[in-house]
Amino acid sequence: MRTPGTRVRPTNAAMIMPPIIANLTLRRLRGRAVMHRNTLFLIILLPSTLLSACAVLPPLGDGLAADFRLRGKIGVRDQSSPAGSFSASFDWIQAGDAFAIELWGPLGQGRTRLTGDDEALTVTDAHGVTLAGKSPEALMQEHLGWSAPVHVLQYWIRGRLAPGQNATALERDADGHLTRFEQLGWAVELSRWRQSAAGTFPSRVRATRHDRRITVVCKEWLSD
Repeated sequence: MRTPGTRVRPTNAAMIMPPIIANLTLRRLRGRAVMHRNTLFLIILLPSTLLSACAVLPPLGDGLAADFRLRGKIGVRDQSSPAGSFSASFDWIQAGDAFAIELWGPLGQGRTRLTGDDEALTVTDAHGVTLAGKSPEALMQEHLGWSAPVHVLQYWIRGRLAPGQNATALERDADGHLTRFEQLGWAVELSRWRQSAAGTFPSRVRATRHDRRITVVCKEWLSD
């Protein structure tokens, strides 16, 4: 028991805690300052980084006199491929046998450009890394994990048969539009025909061959 009039000395905990609290508070303040500086650095850095990434590829179809330009979505399902399935938005410019196709995922991610013709293909990613080959479908399969017969698909998406190739099992609707046919081993279905400024085309094209199925949704035809 304490004798009246005597002073109580603070315990060790009471003496130690204020400096600890002050030290922790100072660390928090310093941490927040560093965090704010880092955030500001990222805000300043991010736009320039994005601009540099977007500036790698030249304008799509630069130098091509386009026969058509189409924007939409493509989905590929291949049970024999390790990738299994793939889907992307696309911007497609066709000029004779030459084409330029840009593919990207959600929010513009993973942009990839395909340029070439019936005999050769060049694949360029968003960083400017380029691969070239003489077999378009083989190069697509190697680099993208899937492939599509672009040389004939350019006709199918316009509701036409690929010229110079035998076609069987043709079916048409009441307006004379092709709705189904078989060509080069592919079973092709065309649906949702509609009028656009560029002409009358199917809005949906599905081509199936063995374990592979390609679906093209045609959203916007442009006169380019």
